[in-house]
Amino acid sequence: MVVGNQSLDEKLVGIQYAFDIEMMVCISGKERNEEEWAKLFSDAGFSSYHINPILGTRALIQVYP
Repeated sequence: MVVGNQSLDEKLVGIQYAFDIEMMVCISGKERNEEEWAKLFSDAGFSSYHINPILGTRALIQVYP
């Protein structure tokens, strides 16, 4: 999930909030916006990435060497 995704349907915002809380409570997860993902991928040595919003609140993130 990418925080700040503008293409998110208004009906799915509540679901996104529920996932956020579950991530923080159950697995000490961290929310990231696209800029934070880009920095993470760059720091890990990847040259490029592409984020494909799919399945409502979820996204497929592809990273390239």
